[in-house]
Amino acid sequence: MPTTTETPPEQARDARPSVWRNADFTKLWIGQTASQFAAQISDFALPLAAVLALSASSAEVGLLASVIRLPYLLVSLFAGVLVDRMCRRNLMAAADLGRALVLGAVPLLYWMHQLGISWLYLLGFLAGCCTVLFDVAAQAYLPRLVEREDLAAGNSALGTSQSAATIGGPALAGVLVQWLTAPVAVLAASVSYLVSVLNIWLIKQREPAAEPSGATGAAGTLRQVREGLSVVFRNEPLRTTTIMASIFNVSFTGFEVVFVQFMPHTLGLSAGQIGLVMAALGPGFLVGAMFAGRLPKKLGYGRTMLITASVANLVMPAIALVHGGGALAVGTLMVVNFLFASFGVANNVTMLTIRQSITPDSLQGRVAATNRFVAMGVAPLGALLGGVLGSAVGLRGAVLITTLGFGLALIPLVTSSMVRIKHQLPDPISA
Repeated sequence: MPTTTETPPEQARDARPSVWRNADFTKLWIGQTASQFAAQISDFALPLAAVLALSASSAEVGLLASVIRLPYLLVSLFAGVLVDRMCRRNLMAAADLGRALVLGAVPLLYWMHQLGISWLYLLGFLAGCCTVLFDVAAQAYLPRLVEREDLAAGNSALGTSQSAATIGGPALAGVLVQWLTAPVAVLAASVSYLVSVLNIWLIKQREPAAEPSGATGAAGTLRQVREGLSVVFRNEPLRTTTIMASIFNVSFTGFEVVFVQFMPHTLGLSAGQIGLVMAALGPGFLVGAMFAGRLPKKLGYGRTMLITASVANLVMPAIALVHGGGALAVGTLMVVNFLFASFGVANNVTMLTIRQSITPDSLQGRVAATNRFVAMGVAPLGALLGGVLGSAVGLRGAVLITTLGFGLALIPLVTSSMVRIKHQLPDPISA
């Protein structure tokens, strides 16, 4: 475990200038906000383009969703190597320029009457590759742009914009689809990505040149991939955050499969009531992201991780106890969703800050990529598990089992030394 220093005086922590006084960070925030909104619009509009413009079947829409996420398994680890070898700002700009060009082809093909489901598969996969590269580069870039003491505030600000995009993006996409048709609405995402490219490109701070690794060719790339995997699984804090994310994603994807059936079939909720339940996530995301940067100053990083993870994960089994379809049931589900979202986002921001602080700059890309690869790679297993449980024990039983699985994600945390981290970020590990 990295060493920590004594808690600094409260006055010293409050005396730091705001991260918003960093002009380059503000440009990054604007760029990532535009990118997040673009991602929400495209995630909404691409499947609708398949359904409304191409009359795609349910199986084809499902395959499209899988193809878009396939790059997390296929290219994440190699994206991490690329991020550690090259200028991260340039990679972020290139990734969003790639997404803008790829998605811009959708309305063009539509106007030329050439758009088909095969084109959507190809363009969706390419956009997914760019998404993976952008996500990994963005997580690795922030520690180069702000001081270590500002990582929590920076991640909190970026998390707030991501939450705002999660809330407003689908609604904006729905309006655009209604006004412009789904294929043309994708063009709005393309324009938003260009806004991201412009702002990221305007960042003035130059990055240090990457240290020569001596790794060239396929053999060298594979050696660097193995190095990233080794660093993550040999270091307790990095291993803990990765295992927690994996357990959480297995449980969450399984829960999603059964929850969407549990609400209408078991509780008898109407479409409007289901909308209210799901809408409670949005304010929770926003509140959690806004306060995530402040909690470690008051509680310390270890306590913040433990409290936020405990509330977010242990509140979920209450869903299985809800009966009936009246106002009480809807209100209870809304409260659970709000607590889950707000404390969950606060936990994610804190975990990310710890991970960035202890990772040497030369490994930021590969550590972020390994975390994404392992955490996202298990998601299909969770979806399969949810379907099997729903058939085997019924929807209520499946909801209970999958939500109890959230609690299992706490075990790696409470048994690690991470919970003892005070107000000061731990030092980087040895590369």
